Amino acid sequence: METRSRRVHAIEKSITLLDCFWKMRRPLSLRELEQMTGWAKSSIHGLLASMIDSAVVEQSAVDGKYRLGYHLFELGSAVSQSWDVLPVGLPHLQHIVDTVGESAYLARLSAGELILVACEEPHNGFRVTSEAGTRLPLYCTSQGKAILANRPASELDSLLQRKPITAYTAYSITQESKLRNELRSVRMSGVAQEVQEYKLGLKSVAAPIFDCHGECSYAVGIICISSMPEKEFAILRTAVAQAARAISTELGWRVK
Repeated sequence: METRSRRVHAIEKSITLLDCFWKMRRPLSLRELEQMTGWAKSSIHGLLASMIDSAVVEQSAVDGKYRLGYHLFELGSAVSQSWDVLPVGLPHLQHIVDTVGESAYLARLSAGELILVACEEPHNGFRVTSEAGTRLPLYCTSQGKAILANRPASELDSLLQRKPITAYTAYSITQESKLRNELRSVRMSGVAQEVQEYKLGLKSVAAPIFDCHGECSYAVGIICISSMPEKEFAILRTAVAQAARAISTELGWRVK
């Protein structure tokens, strides 16, 4: 048992180191990793050496700094291929971009948060951008609301209680009762939206995606500037609703 515990502990520490690179999004020195983790350099160096052998981490021959290795990309690609929504959803994201000229995103419920798994952007003019892999809160984003509104009631309770509902802007909904009322409306209408709840100057609209079992873990959405006129924003609502319905149908979902 002691040997197994040590192995598990080493895995947990290795994941913590990988998270350091993910958070900083740049190569890091041994000293920086020491400062971020509070661990001894010798311990960090040993873990990095093991990960270098597996190409999970790479070390620069120029400055000696460490960075995420190519094997993580291979693993990530394998994970993305297992998400059948991606190959189905990407053409619909591109159709949204071509039709309305705004950035379109595919998001997934992941560990109590929203993670952007794909995005398509217009190639000319002003556009709102967010990188794939970005994590966002569920309760103040339209895609998060679209998913929350269509999760089972018992799971919704768990998701809302998992993390404190905090305000990102003065427009964020922080009262759980008010949020639940809005989610009921989203479930009935089939479309969720938010206006400056997560970032000032932006608003978004999204619709839920259902798989062949009728479960919702994904949503498709559009982010735009908050000053967009209501008439134009209504076009975006229609676009995401149509895209979500088409993706869901291709995944085998049928309205009961």
